[in-house]
Amino acid sequence: MTTIVSLIGEQPIPNLLPLRHLRPDVAVLVHTERTASIAANLKALLESRCACHLCEVDPYHIPRIYDRLARLVEEFPGEPLMFNLTGGTKPMMLAAYCLAQEGNSPFVYFQTEGGHSCLYRYAFTEGNVTLETAEELPDTISLDDYLRVHVGHYETGKPQDDFEREVHNALATTPGLEVLTCVRPQDLAALEIDFVVRLGNQIGIGEVKRKGAKAGIDQINAVADQRYLGTYIAKFLISARPVDRNNRALAQAYRIEVIELPSFTDTERLDEGDRQKLVDAIRRRLGG
Repeated sequence: MTTIVSLIGEQPIPNLLPLRHLRPDVAVLVHTERTASIAANLKALLESRCACHLCEVDPYHIPRIYDRLARLVEEFPGEPLMFNLTGGTKPMMLAAYCLAQEGNSPFVYFQTEGGHSCLYRYAFTEGNVTLETAEELPDTISLDDYLRVHVGHYETGKPQDDFEREVHNALATTPGLEVLTCVRPQDLAALEIDFVVRLGNQIGIGEVKRKGAKAGIDQINAVADQRYLGTYIAKFLISARPVDRNNRALAQAYRIEVIELPSFTDTERLDEGDRQKLVDAIRRRLGG
């Protein structure tokens, strides 16, 4: 029986993806008071596949964290333990690292930014850390996984106008892309996302406007706050008309990619060139 001890921070994906890939028998989710809801969302998503246990620790007091984790380890005598040191606070990581070193337990670190989903596996050899493997993880999550672990329950709807419908059709008919439209987290009634798209393990969100303006940029930033959909999510503003220089600069400052699709303004349809432009931009940003 294999047990993985994961440190839970504000971003759940660095815990979800390794657990899905490694498939332990037991997952221990070590969280703080601040990240208790994130741990609970993870537990709800994982417990159909493995036994899950929650463990709350102090976020910054290293001796207290160490003592709590040491007592936790004693609950699994003789079982192979692995630590995921990606999440949590730095004091949590230091305490867990010391415990892993003392027990010669392997640990992993997960890189998810920059379009990568790379899992680094480490082991202790005569007290020294050695990198055993670094592997790009295969697709292990769906959009439903991503949304449930970040915001819990949510609803989806149909595109609300012809421009949104054209954008959705272009994405939904592209092999390798998964897309949901008009996504509304139930506990965040004021927030609505025109579309959420996935390529592999990378996720993007977009606002679709006939004229891209500051309101669309503000909506994207509200939804993409790290409290809701995560730090590393890609952001897109899709506009049928040219976006003025000031709003384009504002979007760039917030790392929002602007995609202009002018053919819709003339014909109420996207021509083949704009469909390909949209797909290429999103695939490129998501690492495809």
